[in-house]
Amino acid sequence: MKTLLDRLNPLYPSDYQFRNVYMMSVAAEDEPHVPDRAVNGLRGWIECFEKASFAGSLFCGGINDPGEAAGKSEAQERVYCFGRRLN
Repeated sequence: MKTLLDRLNPLYPSDYQFRNVYMMSVAAEDEPHVPDRAVNGLRGWIECFEKASFAGSLFCGGINDPGEAAGKSEAQERVYCFGRRLN
């Protein structure tokens, strides 16, 4: 995550067009606190861009292997509903 954000820093002086920033994450662990550090890191980065704001996040835990999400209909429904709200 840090590498991604560092690579996006050249956007700072530009006339960037993004306004709402969302975060979707997965992890093998499924405790609710697992994404907290990543979300806080993203929020801190967004604070540098006065025209942008953190608009929400979604975390789906218990996903570790490629293709594993295909068998998790509840997680898929949560992701679908999250995506639908973006419009």
